[in-house]
Amino acid sequence: MEVAHEHIDVIPHIESSESDQTDYEIEPQNSESSCSSDSDQEGEEQNEGHSPESVCFTSPDGVKFWTPICEDSKKPQLNQHYPTLEDAFIFYKEYGRICGFDVRKYTKRTDRFGNLYAKYLICNRGGSPRPKKLLDDEGNVVEGPFRKTTSKRCNCPAQVVLKTAGNRGFVLMGFIEEHNHPFVSGAGRMFLRCNRHVSHAHQQFIMDCARANIGATRAHSLVKEMTGSYENVGATISDFKNFSRDVKVRIGDHDTDKLLGKMKDRRSKPENSFYYDYKVDMKGHLTGLFWTDAIGQANYEVFGDIVSFDPTFRTNKYNMVFVPFTGVDNHWKNVTFAAGLLSNEKYKSFKWLINTFKTAMGRAPSCVITDQCPAIRKALEKWWPSTKHRLCMWHIMNKLPLKVGPKLASNKNFVEKLKSAVYSDHLTPEAFEERWKGVISEFKLESNVWLSEMFSIRDKWIPAFFSDIEMAGLLRTTSRSESSNFFFQHYHESGDTLVEFYSSFESAMDKQRLRNADDERRSEQIPLAATSMSIESDASNVYTLELYYMIREEIKSGCFHTIMSDMSRDDEYRYFKCKDELLNDQVFEVSVRHQDSHVTCSCKLFFRRGYLCRHAFAALHQCGIKQIPRAFVKPRWQKNAIRNHSFLGSSNNGGTCVDRDRAKLKRTRAWFEFNNCISVAGESEEFLDIVLNGLNTVHSSLSEKKGSCNIDNSSNRADKFIGPATAPDISVRNPNISRNKGCGSRIKSSREISIENQGTRKCSTCNKFARHNSRTCPEGKNVSTS
Repeated sequence: MEVAHEHIDVIPHIESSESDQTDYEIEPQNSESSCSSDSDQEGEEQNEGHSPESVCFTSPDGVKFWTPICEDSKKPQLNQHYPTLEDAFIFYKEYGRICGFDVRKYTKRTDRFGNLYAKYLICNRGGSPRPKKLLDDEGNVVEGPFRKTTSKRCNCPAQVVLKTAGNRGFVLMGFIEEHNHPFVSGAGRMFLRCNRHVSHAHQQFIMDCARANIGATRAHSLVKEMTGSYENVGATISDFKNFSRDVKVRIGDHDTDKLLGKMKDRRSKPENSFYYDYKVDMKGHLTGLFWTDAIGQANYEVFGDIVSFDPTFRTNKYNMVFVPFTGVDNHWKNVTFAAGLLSNEKYKSFKWLINTFKTAMGRAPSCVITDQCPAIRKALEKWWPSTKHRLCMWHIMNKLPLKVGPKLASNKNFVEKLKSAVYSDHLTPEAFEERWKGVISEFKLESNVWLSEMFSIRDKWIPAFFSDIEMAGLLRTTSRSESSNFFFQHYHESGDTLVEFYSSFESAMDKQRLRNADDERRSEQIPLAATSMSIESDASNVYTLELYYMIREEIKSGCFHTIMSDMSRDDEYRYFKCKDELLNDQVFEVSVRHQDSHVTCSCKLFFRRGYLCRHAFAALHQCGIKQIPRAFVKPRWQKNAIRNHSFLGSSNNGGTCVDRDRAKLKRTRAWFEFNNCISVAGESEEFLDIVLNGLNTVHSSLSEKKGSCNIDNSSNRADKFIGPATAPDISVRNPNISRNKGCGSRIKSSREISIENQGTRKCSTCNKFARHNSRTCPEGKNVSTS
């Protein structure tokens, strides 16, 4: 032990403290003890004196001490000066890292005026563990449950003493080198605090993973795979999880303010047409939020004839209802126009939402598809009176097993007959009603209340009643809103803050638009033709790839599964009868106008879906027409449907490169260049050495500049992750936690009820009917303990 001969005392043994970083006066402890096995730290490999990095000796009273072996340049020296206290702490921490122990700041000494004149830095295993005490109302110690935990403190005497030296900073006046415990070695060193640091790169990676709905634990595993081992990660799983927790804590009561600040910043960009609006209650709590960007508005201009929206739950910590507005693009894929958050599913909330949507988009859609929510129906009837409102078939048919019972729902004959009535595009309203009543009568379902209710609103969801709605075929192909909700659920968690929710939403939109860009690229390719007909080749040049495949099937079916016969002709039209073998030889009437090849068919597929049917293609072929009449090529299905509103860029950055954070762009480019270097180096050790030498040079240059540059602190970096800093005063309060239809009490299924009503089992130990068995029987446990 080295001690400078000054009036400053060296604390031989350290008492326990409430916090590792707390500075306050304590009294020296006179007792002496060594480390016991109960205080071993997780992951430490205890060295019993045989390590070449330390020397072990035993004091005369039988206590073992360990002295680390270290270069003198790395070891604290008496009378060594440090510009600041932090510099001294960094030096001692690096010394501990080399030797295999952690350090922490400890107590201080002040003069009578409160000025600091001495500071102590100690081994992290200094002090003694403080036992947990439970007190009753009168302050008496009582026994209680204790957590299964350990302590690493064992009164280690190692420390350094620093004294203020005026303008020269601090000088080292005392140094105890001996420890009363072995040092951490081997794999255990990765768990030392000095070897664990959640760097800015780690933080950025954790936040990027969070936007893809990847949690901190999986993010840590990904970093391990990228770096080669857990030792190279530089932080533990708990460190990653704690950072994610700290981000949520930092958001705190400013969650709504930060999100609105981020949206306001996006709208302020001159090149951006981002739109958002919100509403609050009487106390200033957020109750509604709506937003859309330039790409969503451009897509709505082209594909906004049919819109579906379905509220979904469990996407944020406030239980606000998430409402995406979804349509169908020219690749037959879902496209999101806008989105909203509502605190409840009441009429006033939906009234505000649809009116805000109309204000942002400039017009209401021609048709809206929703579920059977009465509040939505009321709001649409009142505020969008000219918009046709239809119900989603998927939602209704998905309830069928629950409403008719499992036995009938598993009857293939019943299901096929019912679906033939419900899903048929070619039935008239009268034919549907006749077929429906036949199914009800055959299976004796006249008393089924739900089926009777669905029949009473048949004009809201049965395709046979959609003859007055253009593009109504999009209503029944699939559940657009349900599949959209399923898509977004991959990016959201029920505990997300609004900032995290919106960040994940942006990532989801980026993926959706990347898929759209890939579809555009694929549509530029030339597909293989199924026939030698010129009209099929024309279709491949006009339509997107997905639509071409659908039209190709119509052309093939027109060639091989229809029987055409001339009815009559006149100076203006030629009339055909077409027998469709795929529809039980149903006959359709087709007419072709000589002047401009205008074609009509009684099946009305073009009116429902926007492209010609097999009957029309067969008639055009009979007339020798080799191109699709351009009057029947809808712009929404063409390859260039959104060329005037081409892929504008990442939604995460407002749609243009001007909106992007330049630092983020440079960081992305740096990663790209680094990966290129690794790709060029391959498995060549010579090339990899060149990469390593170059990185070392760059690292040294950055380290030199770091001290003179204004580097963002952790708080500033957190603000970049979660949005701009907000004023201390809260302008818009966070939403109250909502209780909507998606939570709380609900109607239980027959399966759940049957499980709950099952009889309890008889326990073989106590011979009682109860909800336990012999293994968990309370009486059995009492017998075993006695």
